[in-house]
Amino acid sequence: MRRVVVTGLGAITPLGVGIRRTWTRLLAGDCGIVSVANFEPSARWKELPSTVAGIVPHGRKEDGRWQASDWLQKGEERRMAKFTQYAIAATEMALADAGWKPQKQEDKEMTGVCLGSGIGNLDELYNTSIAYEKTVSYQTRLDEELFAETHA
Repeated sequence: MRRVVVTGLGAITPLGVGIRRTWTRLLAGDCGIVSVANFEPSARWKELPSTVAGIVPHGRKEDGRWQASDWLQKGEERRMAKFTQYAIAATEMALADAGWKPQKQEDKEMTGVCLGSGIGNLDELYNTSIAYEKTVSYQTRLDEELFAETHA
């Protein structure tokens, strides 16, 4: 069995950005779960069966909030799903927390990172479910029209 050492942590959570911010708020009993029923665009959120979510707070890094430009270059930001952006930033935080800046290729290859994500890309899940619903509704109308024509 190989030994593993955890030397650094990073976190992007509904309680904030950074392990210290998240841990402090957790110990204080804060909750990152919020109602999204009145978020804009409201029609988008009201269609969902549940209107509570753990949303990563957006804003300045200094305030323990998420801003992609603090972690990524402009082109990277546009090409990556939000949860991938979070993974990149949390990884950078963990390596910085560990003080690990490997220079040799061998050290880089021996470095591992363990990531966890609660759901992945909610925006893509939402857009896919809406597109599916529209497709099913459209297909149902076509089937009904076709049935009416063939049985008229």
